[in-house]
Amino acid sequence: MTKDALTVRYWSQHLSWLLLALGIVAGYFVLRNFEMNFLVFVLSMSAFAGGGSALGHYLGNWIDRNHRTKGGLLRQERRRCKALAKWLRKTSRRKVKVLEEGIQKRIQECIVRLGELLNSQAERGKLVDERRRVEQFIDEDLLRFRKSVFREYVESIGMAVLIAVLLRAFVIEAFQIPSGSMIPSLRVGDHIFVNKLAYGVRLPLLPLKIGSTKIEARAWTWSLPERGDVIVFITPKNEEEDYIKRVVAVEGDVVEVRGGRLHVNGIPYDLIDDGDFEYNDLDEDGQFRGKVSTRRFHEKIGYQHHPILRKSCVSSRDCLRLMTDCDYETHLCAQPDFGPFEVPEDHVFCMGDNRDNSQDSRVWGPVPSNLIKGRAEFIWWSYREERVKWDRMFTRIH
Repeated sequence: MTKDALTVRYWSQHLSWLLLALGIVAGYFVLRNFEMNFLVFVLSMSAFAGGGSALGHYLGNWIDRNHRTKGGLLRQERRRCKALAKWLRKTSRRKVKVLEEGIQKRIQECIVRLGELLNSQAERGKLVDERRRVEQFIDEDLLRFRKSVFREYVESIGMAVLIAVLLRAFVIEAFQIPSGSMIPSLRVGDHIFVNKLAYGVRLPLLPLKIGSTKIEARAWTWSLPERGDVIVFITPKNEEEDYIKRVVAVEGDVVEVRGGRLHVNGIPYDLIDDGDFEYNDLDEDGQFRGKVSTRRFHEKIGYQHHPILRKSCVSSRDCLRLMTDCDYETHLCAQPDFGPFEVPEDHVFCMGDNRDNSQDSRVWGPVPSNLIKGRAEFIWWSYREERVKWDRMFTRIH
């Protein structure tokens, strides 16, 4: 029994996609052992993906030519006949007003014959013969109702774009870290995914200003962030930028900063000194601006631990940028006291982990819940200083 063209491509199509995915995974685990710039990364990953797809294609063709079982061929033919009968029923239903009575009758006859063969567990040869007779009828009398290849591609792409837009608007969205305010937890060049359903549902594109009319942000929340959550939100300062910070206090909490230490409800958060920490200061384009010397601490909020940084100093000259003096006992730049401040209802108080290099709620106030976009979940891509940062990829954000 001969194999038609579609039958021959069956396993090659499946294995091509499967080994394409495996090639990407293998590329990740191999390439992460090497330092490389973006161009080398793209070329190398493309080689792994293309090699996997080509291997799957040739392996699938070999299986199709030599190792397809009669049962497998029969199941494939039954699927094709079921799809054909489904299309005929849909066409008959949707085009009932434009189809001639004779054509409608032939469509119903084809549907009945296909159904009888499928229900009777007919041999593959009978299914193939009937399918080809139906396809010939379609080519002669129903061809104008079949979608062109171009239309099928356009509809598929359009549906994929629509799904992506809806997912981005309401479910999950990608963000790029533009500044060093969350170092060491998040670095310039990190790309993260944000869960937009963590706290509720927001209407996208709001707040919006049209002329002199302003449409306020609207959100339906089922919970507020907890202390320690890292969130993305529209900054209350100008409502035109997205910020990412850590929630350090929630509604009803009283926030103070005394002697550079954060207090909530009169209780200081525990700090564990983790020693000196130096990082490269980068601008939004990832260009090097200089090295920054800091002290790293682990701050405890409830059951969560996260690192924070304080600017270290040898003399007050090291603190000129912060417009403060050096505390010669701790060798840390003095941090202005703040508060006490009570967080209003339906608001959260946010601060950056890089405490001396962060514009946050100490400057522009607490964040209302209707401006919160979601909770930062994990880093999916990291690239800075012309190098892929493999160690940061696919790590959760705590």
